[in-house]
Amino acid sequence: MFKVKVKDIPVFYSRKRYGSGEELIIEGDHMNDDLFDKIEEIENVPFKGVKEATLRKALEAAKVDIPEEADRDALIQMMNDNQVTL
Repeated sequence: MFKVKVKDIPVFYSRKRYGSGEELIIEGDHMNDDLFDKIEEIENVPFKGVKEATLRKALEAAKVDIPEEADRDALIQMMNDNQVTL
């Protein structure tokens, strides 16, 4: 993900219009040097700050089999693999 500033031409991103000079956050594959000036790269950390117990509850509600030895990283991988959201 990138924090960017719109150059000269207004753009539409995620159903919103951004004019020249406005800042927004975009997905990495949407970066276009003709439209945006990159301000900074933002690390995309999935489920940042979400407790392990919350991940387990979400997976259980989605009826995903969870191995007993699964740690937080394994739970996050299972969330992504099974397309479970909070």
